[in-house]
Order: sequence, then C-alpha cells, then structure tokens
Amino acid sequence: MNNNHLRIRILILTTFLLFASCAQTQPPVPEPASELSASDLGILRVGFDIDDTILYSEDNFLQAAENHDEPGNLDYDWINTHDSVYSTLIPEMAELVHFFRAQGHTVYFITARPGNSGEVLARFLSQQLGFPIVAGGNLFFSPKENDPETGIRHTVKHRLIRDLGIRVFYGDSDTDIVAALVGGATPVRVVRDPKSLYAYSRNHFGDLVGTHSDGNPFTTEDYRKFILAGVGPYGETIYPLYKFDDPLPGFESDSIEGN
Repeated sequence: MNNNHLRIRILILTTFLLFASCAQTQPPVPEPASELSASDLGILRVGFDIDDTILYSEDNFLQAAENHDEPGNLDYDWINTHDSVYSTLIPEMAELVHFFRAQGHTVYFITARPGNSGEVLARFLSQQLGFPIVAGGNLFFSPKENDPETGIRHTVKHRLIRDLGIRVFYGDSDTDIVAALVGGATPVRVVRDPKSLYAYSRNHFGDLVGTHSDGNPFTTEDYRKFILAGVGPYGETIYPLYKFDDPLPGFESDSIEGN
C-alpha cells in the first residue's frame, strides 16, 4: 500500500469517526420521513466541491480572464465548456470518490459556478471519473447570491447540502466549510495545490489574505499548527493533499511527514 492510499484510508476513518461522534453529541438534523428508512442506515450521502477539490482548474479560469476584458465578470459559459482543454482531475480525490461509491455511498457534486452550459461540465466529469454525472441529478450548480441589504455575495451551497441530506462535504474554501456546517454536514477541507489561483495566504489556513490584522487574526505559526494538527480554523478535518508530499509553504526546511 503506497503512502497516498494509506493517507486516504486514514482520512476516511477519521471522517467516519468524527461523523459518528457528532451524531452522538448533537441533535439530529430533521429530514423528511420519506427520505430515511432502515435500509439507509450506514449509507452516507457525500458531497464534493468541484474547483480545487475535484478539478485543478486554475488554467481554465486564467484563460477565461484573458479572453474577456471585464474584470471580475467571468464568462462561465466559456469556463464550463473548456474544462476538457484547461482543467485536470485531481487523482487523489478521484480515488476518494471511487472509494465511497464502491462502498455503496451516494456521491454528489456541488459547485458555486453558474450552470451555463452545465451539461458540458457534467459530460467532462463523467468521462474523467468513469460514471454518469448529470446536471440536476448528482451535479448541482449553486452560484453565490447578493445580500439585498449589503450587496455582498455569499454562498448558498448550504441549501443543497441540507436538502440533499449530505452528511460529509469536501471542499477547499472557507465558504465550503461554513456551508457544510450550516447545512448540517461534517466538513472536510481539501488542501489546495500551492500553485492554485486561489492558493491560501501564508499566514492563514483559509481565504483571508494580507498581513496580520484584526480582520486576519492568524499568523504563520498558527498556519503551521493547523497543518500539523490536521484541524482547520473552523474545527474541520484537513485532507492533507500536497502539504505532506511537498514542503509546507513558509516552512520549506521543516519536515512534517508522519505528523
């Protein structure tokens, strides 16, 4: 068994133990009676984000930005039709998806991309993962929405997580972790490739950027502690992609193998 397989099995065991612990100590999330039966016991509904979780899609987003002049206004119709050219499957995550399916669990994909030409993305994921993925079936588009009072865009993935009865959700962003918690799922943070367009800042294991401040309270030492402990700032389990095989950003001289 190679190191990647061992880490995946350890993470899966950790996730199940964490989920079981939460089920014992927290009140259950209500679900429609028709969705739950004795035959469902032991079967999980597992959710995955897409970008920087299932797909390494930095080149796709960079190319979209180069092709369109309006800053901050990406053409998602173009993005959703060009993954086959610019995006690549993250093999460790594909293996995890296949593991859950092989054990009889139900897998869903939820992305914050708008659904323009979503059937093309579904077709690409089907080809890459080797099983049918259908927009509106097991692939869902959940673009951020503007708060009517503040105008700030915020995630609404928690609605789908709750409505689909997802119990474990894998994602790379802070909003993925918060959406999982609000939606009643156990969150697992997938560590981004350091080369990602949205790579974490060097002083925070999450999305905040810039130097230490009231709005960004973590230091590089805090970041180190998150990685070594395997627990993120929201209490989420950390899936250790990249950080265990490659030098930890900011700590290139340190070895954390085995921690």
